[in-house]
Amino acid sequence: MQNRQEALRIFCAAAEEMNFKHTATRLGISPQKVTRAIKELESVLGEQLFHRNTRSVRITDFGLGFLEQAKTAMDQLNRLFQPQGKAAEDLGGVVRLTAPHTYGSEVVMPILAEFARQYPAITIEFHLSNIHSDLVEERIDIGIRIGFLHDQTCIVRQPRTMPFHLVASPTLLDRLPPPEQVDQLAHLPIVALVNRKTGRYWPWEFSQKRYLYPKSAAFVTDTPDIERKAVLAGLGFGQLAGYLVEKHLAAGELVAVLPGDAPPPWPVNLYHTHQHACPARVRVVFDYLFNQLSQG
Repeated sequence: MQNRQEALRIFCAAAEEMNFKHTATRLGISPQKVTRAIKELESVLGEQLFHRNTRSVRITDFGLGFLEQAKTAMDQLNRLFQPQGKAAEDLGGVVRLTAPHTYGSEVVMPILAEFARQYPAITIEFHLSNIHSDLVEERIDIGIRIGFLHDQTCIVRQPRTMPFHLVASPTLLDRLPPPEQVDQLAHLPIVALVNRKTGRYWPWEFSQKRYLYPKSAAFVTDTPDIERKAVLAGLGFGQLAGYLVEKHLAAGELVAVLPGDAPPPWPVNLYHTHQHACPARVRVVFDYLFNQLSQG
């Protein structure tokens, strides 16, 4: 048991370092001991944990799956043999998250800042990207996405939904009458959000599964925050998520257009890949985010 526990400790460190020599230095053991421990684990499991040659070390797909189980097992062993008074300390460690740029900056970051004040032993590593991340490949613990999630390997909860609003600035509406039908938008200036992967504009969705596929735009950006600023500046009509515009609607800085044609709200997804046992530090961050986002 002691040998296997030590082998798991070495494996977890090697998976983080991706270098056996660095792993040995970090743990204060010889590189030979690292290599021997990994080989023994591979022999017991009947699977290769790392692809390795003289120049590089790369974890295998099996190794990634085993890593999550190994971390959970080590967490459980540590809790089992420590005094109950140290339960809070057991939450220490790094939790990695990903979210879309603007939503992460404006909505998620204030929640994480308050969490960090309440749980100083947990280090939050926050990655912002508008591209859907492979949590396992990028070693992310928790993901947040707006829209429809098709990854069946994740544990998903939906703390809330996100409405979308077609809006315009009062200055634009002073110059142009608002459209009375969705089709009229094709002849009006719009602010479009471009898909970086395809180079095409994201379509606008309306009620009854109707879509507008913009062919031209008065202003184009790949960032929702800039999209909002362009609409506020009166450059065109825009369809934006509620978190971007609701305070501006309340302040009269934007006006809702065709509100009866708004699409169904999209789900906000909070998800992780820990299918079996979720480490305590990840669970406490996940639950905190769910509770706070549910209130928003």
